Amino acid sequence: MTDDARRSVEDSSDRELTLDERVGRLQGIKQHLQVLDRTGFDFLSLPNIYGLDPAVRSPFAIPETFISEEVGGSITILDSEEGESLAQENINQMLQNFLPGGYKRRWGSFYLWRGAWHHDTEFGHADVGPMFEWSDSTPLTEILGPVEDVAYTELEFDPDDVTVYTPRAMNVERLSNDDPDYVWVVDKGIVWTGSPPGTTRALSSDPTTNYLWFKHAVDDFEESTTPVTDSKLVSGYRFYDDHRFMRCYYASLLTLYPRKSTRVESGIMRYQEEGDGRTAFIGSKERSQLLTFELERPTLRDAIEDVLESDQHLRRDLQFAFLHALVWEELFFQEEALDHTYQVRPLVEHLLGVDFWQRVDQGNDDGVFPLSGSKLVRAVERLLPSETSTRLRLLGHDSAENSAILEILNSHTEEVARILALCRNDDLLLDFAEDAVVHSAEHALSGWANKLTGSGTAFELWYDVNFQANEADSARIAVYDPIQGGAGIAKEVSRRLDERTEIGVDSGLAEQGRCHSAMADRATIDLLGQYPDGSLYDVHRNNRPQFRELVEGTINGLVSDPDAYSVEDLHSHVDQRVQLLFETRELARFYSYIAAEYSAVESELGRTPRPPDLALHLDRHVFRDPSIRATYERFASDSGRRDIAELGERLEELTVQCVTACPDCLKTDGDVCVRGASQQEATLNRRLLTEVFSGR
Repeated sequence: MTDDARRSVEDSSDRELTLDERVGRLQGIKQHLQVLDRTGFDFLSLPNIYGLDPAVRSPFAIPETFISEEVGGSITILDSEEGESLAQENINQMLQNFLPGGYKRRWGSFYLWRGAWHHDTEFGHADVGPMFEWSDSTPLTEILGPVEDVAYTELEFDPDDVTVYTPRAMNVERLSNDDPDYVWVVDKGIVWTGSPPGTTRALSSDPTTNYLWFKHAVDDFEESTTPVTDSKLVSGYRFYDDHRFMRCYYASLLTLYPRKSTRVESGIMRYQEEGDGRTAFIGSKERSQLLTFELERPTLRDAIEDVLESDQHLRRDLQFAFLHALVWEELFFQEEALDHTYQVRPLVEHLLGVDFWQRVDQGNDDGVFPLSGSKLVRAVERLLPSETSTRLRLLGHDSAENSAILEILNSHTEEVARILALCRNDDLLLDFAEDAVVHSAEHALSGWANKLTGSGTAFELWYDVNFQANEADSARIAVYDPIQGGAGIAKEVSRRLDERTEIGVDSGLAEQGRCHSAMADRATIDLLGQYPDGSLYDVHRNNRPQFRELVEGTINGLVSDPDAYSVEDLHSHVDQRVQLLFETRELARFYSYIAAEYSAVESELGRTPRPPDLALHLDRHVFRDPSIRATYERFASDSGRRDIAELGERLEELTVQCVTACPDCLKTDGDVCVRGASQQEATLNRRLLTEVFSGR
């Protein structure tokens, strides 16, 4: 037995066990004996006993495999029909698979399972009581304090109505592997399998489910930190050997696929515990070693203002990131104006198109943002002509008569006008930029910490998302070990920082925003744009040394700091991109010509061009080369391939894909990022992070 496990037992023996803990201990012993009887083994397994004992404090439960346990600890999985234990699993992994809406093949002979929740509750809610055996429950107000609303969540909740339930066991139900009959229960606003009461709509498959959650720091943070003398933005850092977080899951965001239909829909299911009639947040207790950094807000905001004032190109891109985030927050979650999550991007594309039209045709430097709701609707109507597939219809969007996006804009003119007004408000844009920088710095801290140790560890990420609402003097970012109780990685990073006289945090964080994929995309566009006649095709095919020189020359012209990137990696990226674009001589001519036009579009827009911008530019462009015009018309024609919007796909291959963040720089898995469910990309900004922390 480890010292930690022994201390855990001693701690539990110093107090009287609660009734729930006594019952849980008896159930655990019973389950273990059932396993022994079924398998024929005649000895007790210490890991199994500890894993089933609710009196053993996480993180000191010993996993069956003796492999270090992920944060959150383990949970017992029970077959709801047989009452037998199926496994001991990581709690977060199980919640992200089997909370309402989740269906997975797993135990036995890879059977199909669902959580044993029930539909007999309020509209749009799932009764999670039958699905769990709780280890404890705590009113949300005891965790967050006396607050009027839950600032963490994208949905509105009254904190007084919410209880956070922490499970010790989860009941799952085995389904038919052949045809589980997924349906949407219209009368109840939930997904189900089989034939529940009420009106149902058949689904062609299980829903795509994203779970909405937040993290709250249970333990307080110390005021004192180790000063950082070589940074103007970071005042100090501190290592915590033991820190607790509560991860709370509060809803399931579903994408539904109705049977015999090409349309998709979205649904949101909240949770209820019918046993006591409370709104339920499902909690997992994460306990690990933590490393925090404090960012000085006044200095940070001044630096952001300087960058946005000096770089209008970045400012306009930031406005559209703000717009994207507000579409999620205001139109999708609050107004429920969008039918499904896949409408977010097309709606933003329509607004990008209007922005192009306003800037280029109308000469309005502010683009789409000054428009009222009614003027915006009329502008979108002009971009969706009925008679021909031109303008935005080149990207596969429906005509004005059939456009779901136009219908949304027409039905929510006031809300959309309000969003546009928020985006042009300098103070609100600065607030959004500050949150984006802090969020990006949190992600960058993980990458920088990995570089310091070479551990390759995927840290858990956290930052105080309420630092602005609380009017804090500093913004706290943090990383912690993904192993329950800590694995020493965060501690090793802290030790290495302690050994330095200058820790180089500013340059370290700035470096994480330098995206190799984005730089390779830009270098590819610049390289092809130098040869609009497509003559680079022959060099690429027949003279590799010369092509390499051209690539290196283009990269050197873009990269001012050679230590900021791996030039060899950039060269490899560019070579691969050109290889894909130069599949044939015809494509080489087309892409080279479009690359030359890219710079003209960028200059007119004052922001990073996207496919809608290039499509609208080419729609009004005069092609003087007949062969290039023929290729363009083939991609833009309505000749039976409109379902894949080929022109849009082609143009997307010749744009900078990473405008705010991507997996090659700051973006990470959704189950790690505190904004991972919907807005991660919009609320990260690699370029703003790099500019601010590099002191430019």
